[in-house]
Amino acid sequence: MNLLWSLLDDVVRGEDNPHLVDDAHGYFDEVLQHRESGGFQPKPDVREAEALARYFTERLRLQNLAEDLARAKVVEMRRKDGSEPPRGSLNQLAKLLDQRQAEPFGRPLVGRMVLTFHPTESTRRTILQHIRKLGQLLDPASGVSVAHAQHDTQIFRLREEIRALWRTPSRRQDRPTVLDEVELGIFYLEHSLFSMLPDLLLELDQVLARHRLGRIDWAVDSWIGGDRDGHPQVTAQVTEHTLRRHQETILRLYQPLLDDLERTLTASDRYLEKSEQCRRWIALLAEEFPDVADVLARRYPMEPLRQMVGLMRERLAATLNHDPRGYRQAHQFRQDVEQLGRFWDADPDRWPYELKRLLRQIDIFGFHLASLDIRQHSRVHIEGVVDLAGEEYRTLSERDKMKVLAQLIEHPPAWIPSSSVTAELKETFQVISQARRQYGPRAVSRYLVSMAHHASDLLAVLALGRAVDPELSLDIIPLVETLDDLENAVVILDQAFQEPVWRQHLQSRQFYQEVMLGYSDSTKDAGTFTASWKIYQAQNQLMLWAEQHGVTLGFFHGRGGALGRGGGPTSYAILGQPPKTRLSPLRMTQQGEVLSQKFLLPSLAWRSLELMTVAHVQHAADPGWEPDADTVGWMDHLGDLAVKTYRELVHAPGFWEYFLAVTPIREMSALNWGSRPSWREQFCWDDLRAIPWVFAWTQNRMGIPAWYGAGTALDQALSQPEGLSRIQMLRRQWPFLNTMLHNLELALVKSDDMVAEAYQSLATPELKDRFWPLIQEERRRLTNALQAISGGPPLSGQPRLKTAVTWRNPQVDALNYLQIELLKTYRATEDPKLLPILSQTMEGIALGLRNTG
Repeated sequence: MNLLWSLLDDVVRGEDNPHLVDDAHGYFDEVLQHRESGGFQPKPDVREAEALARYFTERLRLQNLAEDLARAKVVEMRRKDGSEPPRGSLNQLAKLLDQRQAEPFGRPLVGRMVLTFHPTESTRRTILQHIRKLGQLLDPASGVSVAHAQHDTQIFRLREEIRALWRTPSRRQDRPTVLDEVELGIFYLEHSLFSMLPDLLLELDQVLARHRLGRIDWAVDSWIGGDRDGHPQVTAQVTEHTLRRHQETILRLYQPLLDDLERTLTASDRYLEKSEQCRRWIALLAEEFPDVADVLARRYPMEPLRQMVGLMRERLAATLNHDPRGYRQAHQFRQDVEQLGRFWDADPDRWPYELKRLLRQIDIFGFHLASLDIRQHSRVHIEGVVDLAGEEYRTLSERDKMKVLAQLIEHPPAWIPSSSVTAELKETFQVISQARRQYGPRAVSRYLVSMAHHASDLLAVLALGRAVDPELSLDIIPLVETLDDLENAVVILDQAFQEPVWRQHLQSRQFYQEVMLGYSDSTKDAGTFTASWKIYQAQNQLMLWAEQHGVTLGFFHGRGGALGRGGGPTSYAILGQPPKTRLSPLRMTQQGEVLSQKFLLPSLAWRSLELMTVAHVQHAADPGWEPDADTVGWMDHLGDLAVKTYRELVHAPGFWEYFLAVTPIREMSALNWGSRPSWREQFCWDDLRAIPWVFAWTQNRMGIPAWYGAGTALDQALSQPEGLSRIQMLRRQWPFLNTMLHNLELALVKSDDMVAEAYQSLATPELKDRFWPLIQEERRRLTNALQAISGGPPLSGQPRLKTAVTWRNPQVDALNYLQIELLKTYRATEDPKLLPILSQTMEGIALGLRNTG
């Protein structure tokens, strides 16, 4: 890291004002002194703001890269030196399974990561590509590392890559389009996940086979280009383009893999199984591609498998060009690849790795690359049903709505849209129907309903789909987002299940029902403590309902990267799920800047995927511990206290104005970051999305959504007889509570009272005096409670993590104090030239704190 910083200083001195580096170091010394001894708050010169903001942002960007690579290197060293296996590694999993007699899963263990972007995604793809190049130069596992080159060569290549980074504009001139975001999602799939995920799963298969547990089935889904809830840029045409780009990409990615197989499967006839059958296969396909077959026969007269691979490559190219001679579905391609293996050897264990890997890649990515989710708000579907059933539908009772919808499903009428909104909705269903025929059913198989408050919100989607295509069958998934919805989720599913048309629909989906749990909006609604507990409870209640009705239930966890949106380590989150869900299909979002942190470099992608999949297997293999009725009642009581405390703050008169004052939310909303607006319809509390709500509180280091209310709850718990020993005992045996407490500790370490105090100068004295003491007191309660439970300061049990967070705090402070001065100046002058500089400080702070959106 010091090397990268030193090279950055060399570059900046040569490229810009030679005094900038000295000025920046002088300013940082003031920041460091203020953190260590208090005194006057640093007040940077706003005239130097742009250069300082860029300088500290790039320092943090390079620091992140160095820390990530160092962490991956430590894990790899421990993996090889025979010491205690790293946490969450394949080696640790194998050791745990050796010690535990786990029951076979009984069915494949299904998991999906779902790629998304959001309104606070601030880093350009061009910048990410430069960081990727730097990472490859530093990472010996990349294949292009300079680790073993001459010292002068190392320095030269690293310096020039940093120079390219510095010369690249870090801010967008225009807001990115959805198609820009689609391409960024494809970037991660193509350069990282396409190779790392199958490689990891093949190794994991060996561990599971050794213990006879079963098979794990993980793949990648995406919201990018399909999520249209409150996002007017996501049109039917955008969705169609996304699906086309997904297939073009995956077909192109398979081509070089067939080239590899052609160089690998070089056996002559005498070594092959069923060589005559292989020759017949070649002759059959040669009728479709005679010219290519002749060339291959002359080139490889004694190597029939090479001829076979060459013809498969030609057929795949025909698929890409929409030639009818191409493969119609991915399973046909897979059958041919598997046939190659059977011709090579009767024993699959003796098949070449390249062939096994390609089979796994087809299983994961098919001809669709990533299955695209479609999401829309329930009120839009109501408009569509009004087209079919008339205006009176709006005023019907829920019971009568269900009757009308059942009739529409059984006898679909012609759909004549009455507005541009419903015309777009109809076109979306048409695109879905066509895509499933053209690209296969896995291209689009799920339709999510935002704000699904009633069973009619689910049947409405079924009715609209049938009106477009009577054969259309999708998983229709309610997104339960608020506290009321979480508590009402069983009622919604049960009322739908009472309808014969819905049971018939579930039967067509093998009685599979998925529910999406919305961490973001539930936390915005109720605070992190109560939302986390209610989500846990909702899963248990839904599982009981599913068991009673013979339904297989899957859960989609809509977790953000930020601690105030269900964030924190993904592996901890998986281990903290209820034991009843251990064999349920699992989906989890990977959002925004989390994608670059986890999947930008191969070594980081491997470790991230390893942690997720190993945690999934551990959770499935462990019967787990469930709280008894007394513990459930105790947690319900604490949750009630936490939500009451949280809502008394955020719904207090004047708090919205306080929020606007002490955070950069208004300024952030004017920036060209993600394609998605920060609010649904109006700029108010109800319509403000949870993502910018959390991001804004993270910027000023208050972090309120990640912890507020928990202090009151835990303080109350500790005040009860034997309260401390009870919590400590529960933490040891209950992964859910351990994960919650760990995330609260992390939230406290990432927030900062000293910096947050400085942001109070942006509010009026009246607002500051009304709210800041309440916030400080709740933080004090939480700090004391966590110290009592842990027996030390937050994260004392994870010294490396605490050191990393604590060490980077002063780096972020420099940008925070700069941001405060810029906000004061901008709000006084409304000078638009300051907005891009504010954007730079926001990006830098987000980089420094990580997991902020």
